[in-house]
Amino acid sequence: MKVNFESSINLQGIVVDVVIYPERITFDKGSQFEAEMANRQNVIVDDKVITTAENRRQWMHRKLDNWIDGVEE
Repeated sequence: MKVNFESSINLQGIVVDVVIYPERITFDKGSQFEAEMANRQNVIVDDKVITTAENRRQWMHRKLDNWIDGVEE
């Protein structure tokens, strides 16, 4: 069985761990999850200015959408 494990981190620690199995996906909040979700610092992604929090949310949604669609990363 193929399992994909990823951690999202910031300079203070783990934001979220993502474990992707063929039959399930899990998101485990790290110690920095709440701080990252409240981070209003602007970043540029695909020529658009968004907050760090929005960027992280979009990343997690892409992981879930790809799993739902059966796309392997």
